[in-house]
Amino acid sequence: MEFADQGGLALPTGTPGALIDEVTSLGAWKDVIWERFVSLQIAPSDASALTGTVHTRQIGHLTASAVASTPQTFTRTPRLLSHDNRSLLQVGLVERGTGHLEQDGRTCTLTDGDFALYETARPFTWSLAGDWRLLVFTWPRETVPLSDAEGRRLTAHTLCSREGVGLILSPMLGQLVMNRTGLSVANSARLADEIAELTITAALEAGHVDQTTGETDLFQRVRAYIETHLDNPALGPQRIAQEFFLSPRTLHRLFARHDLTVHAWIKERRLEASRHALTAPGSQHSPVTEVATRYGFRDAAVFSRAFSRAYGASPSRYRMLHVG
Repeated sequence: MEFADQGGLALPTGTPGALIDEVTSLGAWKDVIWERFVSLQIAPSDASALTGTVHTRQIGHLTASAVASTPQTFTRTPRLLSHDNRSLLQVGLVERGTGHLEQDGRTCTLTDGDFALYETARPFTWSLAGDWRLLVFTWPRETVPLSDAEGRRLTAHTLCSREGVGLILSPMLGQLVMNRTGLSVANSARLADEIAELTITAALEAGHVDQTTGETDLFQRVRAYIETHLDNPALGPQRIAQEFFLSPRTLHRLFARHDLTVHAWIKERRLEASRHALTAPGSQHSPVTEVATRYGFRDAAVFSRAFSRAYGASPSRYRMLHVG
């Protein structure tokens, strides 16, 4: 395989978009791990014999990596957390060798394609033995709709590659690292969200955790955001999804679980805010067009028709009936 220099990194010309780091010393290995992931304390069984490679590919907001090296332990200590507060959700899949993951008071053992979730915002330890190869999948924590309490319950559970969702997901994850997806930016983001959802489903199955809490928390935060941005005519699914690091499809599914649509909810809240403003002491004398504009309606005629359908009277008529 041929390599081209990219700012000190080896970029394999045969696999577009992939980065390869190869090192033969502990110092260089620490630098690569800290740059590609987070700050970790590294304790190899034999520092003099250490070699390591990291193969990295970006898929939307998901980073897929393959890490291989000699037997060693990686520890995310409280001290390192205080200097490097990157908050990430990660999935580690042990493709070769044996791995032991500790976090949140649990320890799980992984081998032959088994995988587990962990979070970088809290201490954890990976102990890897044999001729190991670990696949690591990383999402910014804020892009994953899990509450903090729920996340703590999902970490360090063995997700078996031979049963349940793991039977499907394990080989899929393995293919993501080495094969170029060839997707557009939008579809890459969608794929990143889908993989996160499948992984969470597998973890929920393994940990017997109800997902309702995390989704309810996200739904409440999204609705609060909408409520404070009703004046923005550009408020819509795309803008909201970007704000919460979600794909529009994930956002639509979140609302669908509550028998709502994003567009309908925004329209309903804008109309309700307008209705209150039409009769409120501080704005009951404001022109109807000004009230409409204040809550994101750029076309007065569209606002009047929507208001009439919702409340049985035009905005002007409604104001006249309800202001003494």
